Amino acid sequence: MLATSVGWVLGRFLLPNLAFVVIGIAMGIMQWFVLKDRVRNSVWWIIATTVGWLLGSTIAMFLLPDGSEFLAGLLIGTTTGIAQWLILKSELYLAGWWVVTSIIAWTTGLFLLPGLFLSGVMAGVITGFALALLMNFPKPEPGQISDVLR
Repeated sequence: MLATSVGWVLGRFLLPNLAFVVIGIAMGIMQWFVLKDRVRNSVWWIIATTVGWLLGSTIAMFLLPDGSEFLAGLLIGTTTGIAQWLILKSELYLAGWWVVTSIIAWTTGLFLLPGLFLSGVMAGVITGFALALLMNFPKPEPGQISDVLR
């Protein structure tokens, strides 16, 4: 929760004219600090988050009219969620729920609670809670026999 919130705020403050780029990078880095010991090849999380956020926010910026926060949330949540799912799918059995969670989180954050702080906090609460739940269903590491098979 804190990683997404801090990443969101940093992205908005550091280079406000390039926030649509910087937010993805800042959130990816902050979230990486949380995931680095829990996800194999976690450095890819930074890249996935940046690319997913950049793709969604660029499309939203150029194709959606002002005041379309609901659609922007759907779009950004989808592109970011899918990009991050590519990392999580080899780690978690229920990783597909991450895309749904991301859509709900960013639609809620950008549409229901828009603002400098609240958007990131709301998305962080939803995704943080969901990730904590999903981490309870890890896939075994390659070469490791699952407890289910024993």
